[in-house]
Amino acid sequence: MNLKEVLNGVLAENSQTKLIKSYDIIGDTIIIRIPPELYSKREIIAEALHKIYPRVRTIAAVPLYAHTGERYRTRDLEVIWGNESLETTYRESGCIFKVDLKHMFLSPRLAYERMRIAKKVYLGETIINMFSGVGCFSILIAKMQPQTKIYSIDLNPYAYEYMKENVALNKVEGRVIPILGDASEEVGKLEGVADRVLMPLPEQAHAFLPSAVRALRLDKEGAEGGTGAQGVIHYYDVSTGRKDDDLFTIPFERAQNIIASAFGNSLRIELEEKRIVRSVAPRKYHVVLDLCVV
Repeated sequence: MNLKEVLNGVLAENSQTKLIKSYDIIGDTIIIRIPPELYSKREIIAEALHKIYPRVRTIAAVPLYAHTGERYRTRDLEVIWGNESLETTYRESGCIFKVDLKHMFLSPRLAYERMRIAKKVYLGETIINMFSGVGCFSILIAKMQPQTKIYSIDLNPYAYEYMKENVALNKVEGRVIPILGDASEEVGKLEGVADRVLMPLPEQAHAFLPSAVRALRLDKEGAEGGTGAQGVIHYYDVSTGRKDDDLFTIPFERAQNIIASAFGNSLRIELEEKRIVRSVAPRKYHVVLDLCVV
């Protein structure tokens, strides 16, 4: 039974064609994007979702092309069914994450990307996660590769408190180091310590690239299994075009230009891997470039 089947006879067929049929299930909470022309039908849509998922506690709507807040990465969520609380517990890849979706961001659509990064980490790496949220990337890495240290930074005080709780829940104390503060300031205290830097903030990561490069340990032997005097930056950006277009050229050139402006020709940037992370609007994508800095 899917959403369209449940809404047959309840919602007009022309309205159903406008419905976004994908939604996020985060713990016992559902987040669904609703187009403006269907917002008056949001309670009908919520009742249909509850029929499909009777154990769900809360259903919340978000405008179709809503943006996350720049400072704390929050979304304009409206509870349209059930409990008003947006606190829930989400499980992914053997990890447990407590989150309050009113005050912080978590997307289950990043599960593949989190696992992809975790599998790349070598034994004994030191990692900086510049925009860690409630700690999903950091904690998964620590669980999969115990002999690592991850400095996990976030500006959002709510996310920071939940991150500390999640570190304890997943028993990765001492491996994941939660840090509350602005990424550029906090990374400035960690210059030259990292084998790998994560920048999972697509809309703003480019502004922090020089800080990420300075954090890399480029003049020492790398972690066991690594490649020595180089570091990796997982750089996220926003790219516009079709899927069959080259969505990576402009983000890669922007990253190269920013790094060249800050460091001249002293560094070489190689593209290790690239992929589309997810679609966020028509012809608009979050992409990731794995940059090897030598």
